[in-house]
Amino acid sequence: MKYKMKISNLIKNMKAKLFYLATLFMLLLSACGDNDEPSSLKNGSPRDWSYTNSQVKFYINNVEQTSVSEITVSSTQLTDFGDASIFPWYDTTLRVKGLFSNKKKIFNINVKADVERFEGITVLEGTEYDVTGEFTGDPFEHYTKMGIVVYLTEK
Repeated sequence: MKYKMKISNLIKNMKAKLFYLATLFMLLLSACGDNDEPSSLKNGSPRDWSYTNSQVKFYINNVEQTSVSEITVSSTQLTDFGDASIFPWYDTTLRVKGLFSNKKKIFNINVKADVERFEGITVLEGTEYDVTGEFTGDPFEHYTKMGIVVYLTEK
């Protein structure tokens, strides 16, 4: 009888511990929101993110475009492009908001990029531009410490 009581108490104790462990696990999972960190698409770049305000510098023919308020970067990794550098190359789209003082219109600029720089050619508002640029900050730091600088030069 004494052993049955000990076993019964042991089982109740184990059930209580499992319940608390499951509750703690659920709390941890619910605390991980996708608003805290950038989430890139499959094979995306560590630079994929929406850069805003002081993280953005945008120049056309060496004149800073202060109306640009946001650049969203999205990438797909390429299997083979250019030189054999340390980092892979990506087919990248820069979604630029606020260009040409149009605060609502979004312009898409397609470039080839690695985690440090990018280049391409685009046509905006009927004008063809060479596109070059760089990402600032370490690609493996927190996204708030990263930035983007874009240079458009009329052809």
